[in-house]
Amino acid sequence: MKPIALLKTLLVAALVTLLPASAQTVARKILPNDVLLIRVLNEPDMMAEKKVSAEGKIDYFFIGEVDLNDKSIAEAQKIIRDKLDADYLVNPQVYVEVKQAALQYVTVTGQVNRPGRVEIPPDHEMDVIEAIGAAGDFTRYAKKSRIEVRRKDGTKRYTYDQLKTPEGRVIVMPEDVIWVDESNI
Repeated sequence: MKPIALLKTLLVAALVTLLPASAQTVARKILPNDVLLIRVLNEPDMMAEKKVSAEGKIDYFFIGEVDLNDKSIAEAQKIIRDKLDADYLVNPQVYVEVKQAALQYVTVTGQVNRPGRVEIPPDHEMDVIEAIGAAGDFTRYAKKSRIEVRRKDGTKRYTYDQLKTPEGRVIVMPEDVIWVDESNI
């Protein structure tokens, strides 16, 4: 690696570590349908955009099929680097970024103003209260003491008062269904 390139890499790494934790993004996992931009330093012919398959795999130069399902960006970089280093390049510097994040949704139904699917932002975690807000907030008939979060592994009930506290915060997962019950007015 050239001295100037090494200096730039070290400077960027130092700046990232100085950022407060709140300014750093959540470590997002690679998902099916993400579009990844993969670059290898000083190897412009190896730059590629790859869409992650439904099985979580990509096909990359020389190394073929690579399983990146549920891996972080750092893990993906290491996997690709190690495979290239094994047989093709000497100490390759691999950079992976999510160029286009796959869309993920949660469904909010019941007594909200705009029931339906709500997109989960790709750059930060969304909680149940934020999802309800994105669905237009509670109607005047909402029973805030009965909010259900239905997941593949079961259903849990919460109250608005529980969910609005920092310790009661519930992060939504893709395919969750949030149900806001109707009050008996």
